[in-house]
Amino acid sequence: MNQAKYDQGLQKDTYLIVGAIALLIVVQGYVVYTILSYAGPAVSASIRALYIVFFLLVISIETVGYWQVRKSLKQHMHEFRYYD
Repeated sequence: MNQAKYDQGLQKDTYLIVGAIALLIVVQGYVVYTILSYAGPAVSASIRALYIVFFLLVISIETVGYWQVRKSLKQHMHEFRYYD
């Protein structure tokens, strides 16, 4: 019974992490799109490409961070009685 409670709690936390990643991508994508669309032809193609690479780098670093949090929760949930 207790293991099922822990598995269910970890599953809920995983959904929260996936939701946070999705929200992060949507919000930061909107910001990047808005900036690049308003800048229009005033910004060179190389600057646009650099901005997009930076955006992807930020998304990937934050995604890795979220998954490390999930991994830590999974590893320590029984030690610290996280879901009790």
